[in-house]
Amino acid sequence: MAILTNGKYRVNTLLLKPNNEEEFAIQDYHGLHFLDLKISSPQTQTTFISNSGIDGQQQQGPILYGARTATANFYLEVIDEVDFETKCHELYNKFFHRQLTRVRQTNDIARCFYGIAKPFDITHISYLDKTFSVEFDIPSAYLYSVIRSSDFPVDIKKNPYVLSNNLNLPFEDLNYTQHEGSFKIFNPSDFDIQPYEQNHELNIRLKGNGNPTLINKDTGYSFSYNKQLIESDTLILKGVHPFLNGNPCEIDTNHGSIILQKGWNNFSLTGFTGTASFDFPFIYL
Repeated sequence: MAILTNGKYRVNTLLLKPNNEEEFAIQDYHGLHFLDLKISSPQTQTTFISNSGIDGQQQQGPILYGARTATANFYLEVIDEVDFETKCHELYNKFFHRQLTRVRQTNDIARCFYGIAKPFDITHISYLDKTFSVEFDIPSAYLYSVIRSSDFPVDIKKNPYVLSNNLNLPFEDLNYTQHEGSFKIFNPSDFDIQPYEQNHELNIRLKGNGNPTLINKDTGYSFSYNKQLIESDTLILKGVHPFLNGNPCEIDTNHGSIILQKGWNNFSLTGFTGTASFDFPFIYL
């Protein structure tokens, strides 16, 4: 396992985290050496139509992003055939799971993807030396931040990786729990956060008293609850689905939802005394 020095690995290391398991670092592990990780470019999907008698084509519908892949390359040293079979069994246990595995590399420590390892073959360079590559399918098409908005404010000394240039974070403190009145929420993603159109994850938790109306003044999207909340209530808008104390309550709302544009979003929260907490992962190309 690679050694951490001031929060950073000395060499580029692959980090795997299967669902509900501890993150596992691969670098000089039992003769297994991680070489590099190559992530394919974004996969745009566009539909064009032709019109008779008119040059060219016209775009039909939005530009979408399809699933992509990533390939991790390795070098493996073994002692003999028994050691080789043992290490193959170890590798299969590390890479193959029934659920998505979180994958990141220390050269881009603050971002990750959630992938599924595909079958791979091991090439025999010599009796003791092998190479292989593991390709991952990335169904979501995105890279994600390791931290979420709900992790802010962040202690930089304990989490130095949030200083990564790849997160688009501004040089100021961010807080995703705000009080009634006017406030700003920052979305550092490469995309607008769109729970309805793109099924992006966005959880907004309202805790307090009153009949809350939350409006994103930059996008015009709003959400309001028509009944009275009391101090012991918790109202959560999960994407486009509202829940009061864990029970669906859309019938008591304006059937609205919230979109976060890239960058700063100016909000107003009225008719209500309490807090609004925004919880979402940052998403990247």
